[in-house]
Amino acid sequence: MSGHDPDRRQFVLSAAASAAALAAPGATALVPDRDRLSRESAPQACSPFDAADVTLLPGPFRDNMVRDLDYLLAFDCDRLLAPFEKLAGLPTRAPNLGGWESGGLASHYCGHFLSAASMMHAQTRDARLAAKIDYLLPRLAQCQEANGRADARFRGYCTGIPASKPAFRRALDGHIDVGDPHALYSFNLNGMWSPWYTVHKIMAGLRDVHRHLGREQAKQILIGMSDWAAQFPQRLDAASMQTMLISEQGGMNEVLADVAAITGEQRYLTLAAQFNQNAQLEPLMRRQDILTGVHSNQYIPRVIGLARQYELSGRPDYRTAAEFFWRNVARHRSYVSGGNGDHEHFFPRGDTWQHLSVGSAESCCTYNILKLTDHYFSWNATMEAADFYERGLINHILGSQDPATGMMTYYLSMRPGHFKTYCTPWDSCWCCAGTGMENHARYIRGIYYHHGDTLWINQFLASELRWKAAGLTLRQRTLFPNGNDVRIEIGAQQPVRATIRLRHPHWSTPGMTVRLNGRAVRAGRPGAYVDLTRRWRDGDIIEIGLRTPLRIERLAHHPSKFAILAGPTVLAATLVDALMKAPIPYAGTDQYEWQSLPDPVVVPLLDTGGEPVQRWVKPDPTEPLLWRTQGVGRPEDVTLAPLHRIAHERYTVYFDDLHLG
Repeated sequence: MSGHDPDRRQFVLSAAASAAALAAPGATALVPDRDRLSRESAPQACSPFDAADVTLLPGPFRDNMVRDLDYLLAFDCDRLLAPFEKLAGLPTRAPNLGGWESGGLASHYCGHFLSAASMMHAQTRDARLAAKIDYLLPRLAQCQEANGRADARFRGYCTGIPASKPAFRRALDGHIDVGDPHALYSFNLNGMWSPWYTVHKIMAGLRDVHRHLGREQAKQILIGMSDWAAQFPQRLDAASMQTMLISEQGGMNEVLADVAAITGEQRYLTLAAQFNQNAQLEPLMRRQDILTGVHSNQYIPRVIGLARQYELSGRPDYRTAAEFFWRNVARHRSYVSGGNGDHEHFFPRGDTWQHLSVGSAESCCTYNILKLTDHYFSWNATMEAADFYERGLINHILGSQDPATGMMTYYLSMRPGHFKTYCTPWDSCWCCAGTGMENHARYIRGIYYHHGDTLWINQFLASELRWKAAGLTLRQRTLFPNGNDVRIEIGAQQPVRATIRLRHPHWSTPGMTVRLNGRAVRAGRPGAYVDLTRRWRDGDIIEIGLRTPLRIERLAHHPSKFAILAGPTVLAATLVDALMKAPIPYAGTDQYEWQSLPDPVVVPLLDTGGEPVQRWVKPDPTEPLLWRTQGVGRPEDVTLAPLHRIAHERYTVYFDDLHLG
């Protein structure tokens, strides 16, 4: 093929559009104990299904997915390729995308696109996505080949990071400048902005194309990039390698572990371990909390990489570290929405109330903590992990997309009276817009898990599961979280004995109801699984009635601040124009530009009098999914709506309770 991307079209914006510290000198990399890679993974309680085994059905998550599909189909692949071709000295067919793609992170968006498009294709089988991927791969291979011809040290290199070649040459020669290693932001490497981060995104995209579409060319480009990366620990001593890793690197230790799994070669698992940043990971193995002040989106991917290495190596200290980190973040450093971090950094335990800022809860961090939760649940199969996944999925990820345009947020602001701000299609290209396009292709994750003849149903999310090993198909029909009824239809060519474990959420009080083929089944207690073991037959029906009562969650160390929820759904006060000036919903290249808007003059407070929430919050009699406070608002009562449904209004998530001062 030649010329422009054959499916190039302009994206129409419409609602209808279908602080690490230096390692001590001489520190050694954390390497696996085994001499060769075992084909057996570490023991797991259960496993997720392949992307191709799950399809979304009509509901709010599928609505987001369809808008994301429209966005992916609108990409001009020649613009994605432009930075690669420039760096390789090849002719370009179109200009770069704007924003971060026109600067130091140029080409990271192509990696995100490959990941999102391949996972979306696994679900939809949309041939247009495959055509775009197949347009990109041979040209990426040409760029990789050209880089190697020009300089043997760049054989296998395939990015479009401007000026990366001289900077990486300096690193290979042992000249490594990362600025102040004790600064909050230490992402610079020899003048480049987070180069390993971009390398990781491209490698992850190629991995996902191979994983979901089976493209051999993607695998070969990926292996070439891995072999290029292997030069660094070969040429650098351990201390220099660790110094280099202070720079943000995405999840290099994760994707290299995946290369080991793809190829079966131990050397790539050893290489993954050489990309472990010891100063951040070794303390976790001792259950030492060093999170305060550390860049969250730098830290979480490194722990995901450690989790993946555990699954391939079986090293128990890797698991200890990942589990300790997950519990620390999920239990002590997360907002009610499931997000974490203030301006991308972990704050001290118990200080949440001081970090309700416009820079709260970066979307990338929620994307990554849910990826880590997927690993954690596979090892432990705990209700806590399923609950946490649901919290972030509904309240942050589902609400991170603009329903009018399909564009994505950077932060989910927790500052009272603030608002959501969305990217533009081609002129922002932030990291969170990249993970954003992946988020809405990943809804199929976290719903179902299996082990032997047991199936876990963790999320109430409209979807179809093809459980091939058991010979069963399940269709889960629901509008949750916008409705409380769930209907699961079983398909079976022949009767199959299996156990279906239904999650009975802790918030469903009084307990949820379960009916099997019209007959009531004991649903047990909230916070436990309901096991249905029987010989399943074609046409069996499970009906679930969820209860989503109003409740409040107070900040543990500042109980006068609280959030209101209905079941798992965070409710926010919608502060319409009558109360304060409308926001500017879109941002261009600068994700921070909206911070210059003045804070609202009036943010209502609540005086609950210590009464239960059901006494002073009532459902709106005419508008479903809306509630109204009664007699407790100061200066006036407020309307409450699900946070995930708020798009273009100011809102407040955390309230001050005047009763508690």
